[in-house]
Amino acid sequence: MPNILTKTDMRHIYTILFVMGISALGWSQSQKQYIDAAEKAFLEKNYYAALSYYLEAQEFDTTDVNLMYNTAESARLFSSYTIAEQEYHKVVERDDDNLFPLSTFRLAEMYQMQGDYDSAKMYYELYLSEQEGEDQYFTAKAKKELSSIEWSQTIIDNTAENITINNYGEGVNTPNSEFGAVMEDEGISYSSLAFDTEEQQYMPEKPISRVLRSGDVESEEYAEGFNQANRHTAHTAYNLNKSKIYYTICEYLNNTDIRCDIYSRAILGDGTLGEEMKLPDHINKESTTSTQPNIGFDRSLGQEVLYFVSDRDGGDGKLDIWYSVIEGVNAYSDPINMSAINTAEDDITPFFHNNSQVLYFSSEGYISLGGFDIYRSVKEDAGFAQVDNVGAPINSSYNDIYYSLNDEGSEALFSSNRMGAQYIDPLNESCCYDIYKAEIEDLNINLNALTFDANSLDSLSGVTVQLIDAATGEVIAEITNDMGSDHIFQLERGKEYLVVSSKEGYTPDTMSLNTNRIYRSEDITRKIFLGRSSLDLQVLTFDDISKLPLPGTTVKLIDLTDNTVEVIELTNETAHDFSFNVKPGNRYRVEVTKDRYKDKSIEFVAADEDGSGVMVRKIFLERKDLNIYLPLALYFDNDIPDPRSVTLTTSQNYTETFDKYVVKKQEFADEYTSDMDASEKLLGEQRVQDFFENDVKKGFDNFYSFLQSMLKQLNEGKTFELSLRGFASPRADQRYNLALSQRRVVSVENEMREYANGAFLKFINNGQLKITQLSYGENLAPDNVSDVFYDRRNSIYSPEASKERRVEIVEIKTQLINE
Repeated sequence: MPNILTKTDMRHIYTILFVMGISALGWSQSQKQYIDAAEKAFLEKNYYAALSYYLEAQEFDTTDVNLMYNTAESARLFSSYTIAEQEYHKVVERDDDNLFPLSTFRLAEMYQMQGDYDSAKMYYELYLSEQEGEDQYFTAKAKKELSSIEWSQTIIDNTAENITINNYGEGVNTPNSEFGAVMEDEGISYSSLAFDTEEQQYMPEKPISRVLRSGDVESEEYAEGFNQANRHTAHTAYNLNKSKIYYTICEYLNNTDIRCDIYSRAILGDGTLGEEMKLPDHINKESTTSTQPNIGFDRSLGQEVLYFVSDRDGGDGKLDIWYSVIEGVNAYSDPINMSAINTAEDDITPFFHNNSQVLYFSSEGYISLGGFDIYRSVKEDAGFAQVDNVGAPINSSYNDIYYSLNDEGSEALFSSNRMGAQYIDPLNESCCYDIYKAEIEDLNINLNALTFDANSLDSLSGVTVQLIDAATGEVIAEITNDMGSDHIFQLERGKEYLVVSSKEGYTPDTMSLNTNRIYRSEDITRKIFLGRSSLDLQVLTFDDISKLPLPGTTVKLIDLTDNTVEVIELTNETAHDFSFNVKPGNRYRVEVTKDRYKDKSIEFVAADEDGSGVMVRKIFLERKDLNIYLPLALYFDNDIPDPRSVTLTTSQNYTETFDKYVVKKQEFADEYTSDMDASEKLLGEQRVQDFFENDVKKGFDNFYSFLQSMLKQLNEGKTFELSLRGFASPRADQRYNLALSQRRVVSVENEMREYANGAFLKFINNGQLKITQLSYGENLAPDNVSDVFYDRRNSIYSPEASKERRVEIVEIKTQLINE
């Protein structure tokens, strides 16, 4: 959260210097005394005093990089951006030993805060080139800010032409901070940090805030007895009918940090205020701050909601926005974190605009022009929608906070420490906030909704188009054009719309449109394509070999989009055609079955493809045949089965080798990527993972499906002749690899002989199943497969070598016995 600090005049500095025994002008004082005083002030978060002392200390030594960096840090934390920029720049130029690696990041940040985006970009890129990855938070933030800079330059080029920004003037703004402005029937109420406490506990004296009302000539106290004498009173908000005012009472925890609680008072009929009432403990949690209250009326709930800011546990970041539904007099639901909009950074100053149901807030966590920007999010029934930056000129490269908007949306108030805000001395030029007023004029935004037939692409007349307020559901306008396709509507900036088009015989269409990012008057054209509401689906079945019509099939139609629609199943014993009624835009699956043919299914989205209103799908059924599984490859570990052997046979079956191999996936990944750099390692690991999942495991599963299907067809009377081919990687010599390939073929045949308790043995013995073995060794291995024995990474663990250690079923000859 930005420091809402006074532009403390130099008498405060003189006072603390005197108390510490140091002359304000540095008479006869040592550099060490100034440094000690600066360090003490910095620890107490008195950054203004720390900055002053460090500047004095630099008068003794203008080459001390450590002093420069501490001066820059003090200036940055006090929001004195120009001085911070100068000091960080000196550090960057002189820090040859890289003692302050964040100095380039901070220098970029200061340039960005002052709107010098080119310099900011240069130093963010310099930081990443030198320090990327050293600190994850600052690496991510530098990348985010580079995105912000690119976005900012586009936004500045598209500054809203209908918004005029003016400083609210000296009658309200002072050289101190003014903030939290709320529009009244006459003038505004706001908070000002221009007052001293009656009992000062800090040196230098610390200001407190009071709530004021703007008058004809000068501002005055909000109400007698409303402001506290020795504590902050600030952050006013009203309920819907202005019968109650909410506000905060805060106190200093140290030189900078403040803790607040939320209070309320009834506004009586004569305009006076009732008794002060502190909100319940679950709103004002001990040891955490609860501040910046705002009351909005949520139409979807039909209730008022308290929005506020807190640093309590359970948040997404630093300061978060929370909400609580108001259930009665001083009765509030348990606060809920607004995680849909909160970020890891500070999210503050919520304002809910009742008429538009839009929540405005400020944040450091989104793409921005710099510092805190103001954002908006529309409240919908399901929650808050996408967060949008309100853009320039309301937002600047400085901090922009406390946004509020009148009912009509024509005037807004906000606080900013942008250039032009008042200050006393150069140290304070960016430290403090003035109230600004934005006058928002209507833009001339026109929408032409053009309607077309989705199939012929011809203009479509007779369409009724409705323009609907997406937030309220209200129909703003409705146009039916029987003579053409144009439908012209006038839009407002900063709103979300639904455009609903309908015509008898066609499926209605709804399109979303928002004007949040429109900054100039313009004409918008949207083309709307309407499709027919129903189509005739013709399914025709054929034999895949003869291509002749295939009667006797059963066809199922399944609506995958609408699962409430019953599945339709038809069988046609005498013909091959089927007719269904389908809904355009829905996804369907057609499943076709017939005895002794393979089942087949297709999926499609119903569409009027040729403008005729009829869809045709021709489906060709394939006779059942095991060749669908080919080529079928089974993979082996290195030198498996029976390592370091030249025998041509083995007692192992393939499952035994597979079970030991598949669990070595991570070992293969680790060994294969052991010599790779970080960028290659991820790709290498993925290649090994893909091989084990898509080749080793899938091959095993397909093999068992193949065996099951073949056994079924053998029992039905078919005969099969299989060709098994064995392969090896080229790591060993040719003779050894031929024997190894043969053992692998034998292990696969063993698997088949042992399958289902020897179910294939009778077919092997009676000749109904014949198995031919072929061993190729390394003969067919590609040239890119390593044969270097000591290069284990490539000759054993690489996917290329692994794919050579296999047995393939490459040919199946089949016929029925009675043929």
